Amino acid sequence: MSPESSSRMLRSDHLTRSARWIGAAVGLALVAGLLHGPAGATPVDQPAVRPDTPLERSGEAAAVVTARTTGKPVLITSKTTDTTEYRALPSGQIEATIAAGPVRMRNANGAWIAVDVSLVRQADGSVASKAHPYGLKLSGPVGQGDHDLVAFGRPGRRSTLGWSGPLPTPEIDGSTATYREVKPGVDLVVEATRTGYQQLLLVKNRQAAGQLKQIRMPWKADGLTTKLDGRGGLKVSSGTESHDVPAPMMWDSTVDQASGEHLRRAPVGLGLGKGALLLTPNAAFLTDPKTVYPVTIDPSQSSGANFDAFVQSSYSTDQSAATELKIGTNDGGANKAKSYLRFDNQEWLWDKQIQAATLSLWGHHSYSCTARGWVAHRVATVTNTARWTNRPAQYEQVGTSTQTKGWGSACSDGWVTIPVTAAFQYTSANKLTSTNIGISAASETDNYGWKRFGSREAANPPSVTVTYQTRIAVDALATAPETVCATGADRPFISSLNPQLRAQISDTLGTQVYGTFEWKVVGSTTSTTTTEGPGASGSWMGTTIPDEAFTEGSSYAWRVRGTDGTSPGEWSTWCEFTVSTMLATAR
Repeated sequence: MSPESSSRMLRSDHLTRSARWIGAAVGLALVAGLLHGPAGATPVDQPAVRPDTPLERSGEAAAVVTARTTGKPVLITSKTTDTTEYRALPSGQIEATIAAGPVRMRNANGAWIAVDVSLVRQADGSVASKAHPYGLKLSGPVGQGDHDLVAFGRPGRRSTLGWSGPLPTPEIDGSTATYREVKPGVDLVVEATRTGYQQLLLVKNRQAAGQLKQIRMPWKADGLTTKLDGRGGLKVSSGTESHDVPAPMMWDSTVDQASGEHLRRAPVGLGLGKGALLLTPNAAFLTDPKTVYPVTIDPSQSSGANFDAFVQSSYSTDQSAATELKIGTNDGGANKAKSYLRFDNQEWLWDKQIQAATLSLWGHHSYSCTARGWVAHRVATVTNTARWTNRPAQYEQVGTSTQTKGWGSACSDGWVTIPVTAAFQYTSANKLTSTNIGISAASETDNYGWKRFGSREAANPPSVTVTYQTRIAVDALATAPETVCATGADRPFISSLNPQLRAQISDTLGTQVYGTFEWKVVGSTTSTTTTEGPGASGSWMGTTIPDEAFTEGSSYAWRVRGTDGTSPGEWSTWCEFTVSTMLATAR
C-alpha cells in the first residue's frame, strides 16, 4: 500500500458520520425569514435604502481616533452582529470579519457571548446546547406516545420534529446526543450545529429495516405552513415568504476513500400525514444484497442570515443544510461539484472603498496534498434552488488559490483562503444587499483538485475578512471670485488671474481631511495638482492659482478630491471658466 493510500485509510475520522451508513437526507433547512425573521428571505440582488445611523458613525469615528492614537486595532462594539465584527485599524481603515454562520449571540443580559452548541442536561431531564442562537432543545427520557424530539427556532416561528414511542436517556458526547435502541436495532442520534441540527436514524441491520417500511415523525411548525411541492420535497411558508425543503435521499455506505463520496444512493419518499412527516425508504435499495448496513435517515434544519450550498452533477436535491461544501471532481470529471456562498445584509458596504476581501474556508478533505488551483467568481444571487442543472449565472473571476488542507499529516485540516475583493467592490459600488460568490476547481477533470470544506452549519464556518475605507466626499465646489460650475458653452467668465478654487470636504468617520486640487487648460492632457490641508471634516479648503499660471482669455478646467492622508476619495465633476479681467459677468 502506498503512503498516500495508507493516509487515506487513516482519514475515516474526517468522513461524515453518514459515510459509515446508508443515509436518507431530509433537509428541512428553513430560512431565517421563516424561523428567524425577514433577513434570510429569498433575496433580490438590487439596491435598497438603509444608511448608517449617527450612532454607528460616531462609534466608528471614535474607534478610528483611538486606533490611530494607540497604534492598535480597536473593536467597534456598536456595529457587532451575530455574524460580523468590525475593527478600526491604525491606518484609518476598518476591517470587518463576516462569518457565514452565527458565531455569537446575546445572552439573557443582552451581552454578546460565543455560540457553543455543546449539549448539556437540564434540570427537567431534557438536553440543550450551552449557547444556541435558535434555542435548540432535545428530549430527555420519555415513555410511550408522540414526543417532541427536537425543538428549534424563535418564538412564533419555532418548529419541532418528534418521535413516536419511548426514548431512553440520551448519551451525550460534545454536540451529539444518542438515544440507543429506540426500536430493536435502531439508534437515534441528534447532532447540534450552529445553524440548527442533524438528526440521524441509524438502522443497524436488515431485520431492523423490515420494521421501517414507513417512518412517521411528528412535525409541528408554529406560524408556518407546510405542503408538498410536487417534486418530492416540501414548501414551507410564512406569509409571503417561502422556502423549498429538498426531497430526501438515501445512500450506501460504500465510500471512495480518496474523495469521501458515497458511491450508491437512492431516493426516499416524503409525505405529509396529520401532524407528521412520512418517510418511505426505497424498498429495493434496502433489500439489495449490495446494500451495507446500518441505514441512516437524516431530517435536518438550519436557519439564519447568509447562505451556502454545494451543487453536484450526481445530486438533484437542495444541499443547503449540508455541513460541507465541495469543489472539483474525484472521478476524472464524470461527477463534478461547485459551491456557492451568499453574504447578506451588505448595506453597510455601500459607497465604501474596499481595499481587500479574503474568503477563508476550513479544509477537512482533499484528494491529496498536491497543490491544485481553485477559483472564485462573482455570481448571480444564490438561493436554495441552486442545482447542478440550475446554477447561478457566473460573472467575472475575482480570485485564485492553490492552498490545500485536509489530507493526512502533510496538510492536515486547516484554513485555506482565496481573494474575493472584486466581488465586494461590486456590492459597494452598485449598492447591493448581498455578495454572492461561487468557488470551483480550476480543472474539473483533474482528481487532484477535489476539495471539501466546512459549511456555515459546521464547527468552523466560512468567513470573509473585508478591509475598507469610508469614502471622502466633496460636498460642494466654489471659486473666489464666485462662479457657477459649468462646462462647454455654459462656462462662466472669471475676473481674476489668481482665483481661489474652493471645496467643502467631509469624511463619515469625522477624521481630518485634505483636498487635492487639479487644473488644466481645457482640452489639454497635462495638468497641475496641489494638496491643501489638513482640516476638520466638513470644512472648506482652498488653493490660490499662482502668478503666471493663467493667461487672459484662456479657458481652464478644475476639479478636486478629498483624502484622509491614506486613501483618496472620488474626483468631483469638472468645472470650467474663462479668464477675463475685463469682463466679470457670465455669458
